[in-house]
Amino acid sequence: MSYCLGVNKLNFKADGGFLLLQVKSMCCIAKMLICNLAIHSSINQHINLNPLTNMKPIKLLSIVILMSLVACVPQRKYLDLESKFNDCEANKKECVDALKIWKEKDSACTSQMQLLDASLRKLRFDSVETNTILVKTKQLYNDLSDTYERLLKYNKEENNKFDQNLKNLETRSNLTQQQLDAREAEIARKNKELADALADLKSREAKVMELQNVLAAKDSSTKALKATLVNALLGYKDAGLEVNIRNGKVYVSLSDQLLFTSGSYVVDKKGHDALLKLADVLQKQSDINIMVEGHTDDVPMKSEKIADNWDLSVLRANSIIRILSNQGNIDPKRLLAAGRGEYMPIDPARTPEARKKNRRTEIILSPQLDQLLQVLEGK
Repeated sequence: MSYCLGVNKLNFKADGGFLLLQVKSMCCIAKMLICNLAIHSSINQHINLNPLTNMKPIKLLSIVILMSLVACVPQRKYLDLESKFNDCEANKKECVDALKIWKEKDSACTSQMQLLDASLRKLRFDSVETNTILVKTKQLYNDLSDTYERLLKYNKEENNKFDQNLKNLETRSNLTQQQLDAREAEIARKNKELADALADLKSREAKVMELQNVLAAKDSSTKALKATLVNALLGYKDAGLEVNIRNGKVYVSLSDQLLFTSGSYVVDKKGHDALLKLADVLQKQSDINIMVEGHTDDVPMKSEKIADNWDLSVLRANSIIRILSNQGNIDPKRLLAAGRGEYMPIDPARTPEARKKNRRTEIILSPQLDQLLQVLEGK
């Protein structure tokens, strides 16, 4: 664009300079002719030639002067053209400045998106309940990415249109002030839309950061709970008690030899003591939900009080729930009993060793997700 305007300026100045040069040249030619005519007349006077023979040079001089007058162009026209060119230069500068502002805002938007990508890569979820939150967070990120891509595409299209309009301005010198005002209003509206979109991106970025902080706090709390349980139940490790973290939850696994005799759902004394020590720790963790899952092996069993393995697993879970609630003073609202029967084995082999692993009770401790849900819902 600037090159085209420069060429126009050179054309304007070249045309005016050529006209002035043409006028000066014609004036010089006229002076030379007048001098030649004077010399010719002086010679004729000395040799007494007929004056009528001088008519041809006089006619020639008249023609040259007439051509000079016709070829002369008023300087006023040149100045008018130069004034119009200066106006076009000023309009061009305004358009270039506006384009520079658009590019700076586009660069800022790209930087914000890079920061958002770096933040999202830090999010890690490893629990079943938090999987829903992860899906929603990914959806939020995809929405942000789609919004940014649409804005980027829209911005590129608008820049192309703007460049095309600038090229049109170079060729349409009769553009009215009213059209220019309308164009400026449209640019201001687009700038406002871009600013609103950037503000929305910043708001969503803040929400993602808040989610990350809450998840980090939950993860730290889960690890601290595991360490506390390991220390409290250290004496039962050799009796078949294990504490692990899976999917963002703490799993306390107790073998049946620690809790029950074969085919029974009555907790023996050693298991009873272990459950009370566990209850002492869980009383101080009021934001932890507790689910007790009973598991059996695949050997069929049936008695007057027990229908099958599934029934046995539920009865054993209920026995543990009652001890935690009645004697461990844990709020029953935090407790949940479940029976898995033989259908979730650790080892599917049908050997005595595998069946011993499968006969177990798992106490699953999971953090409450109310705070995470509130962040997702924007409360």
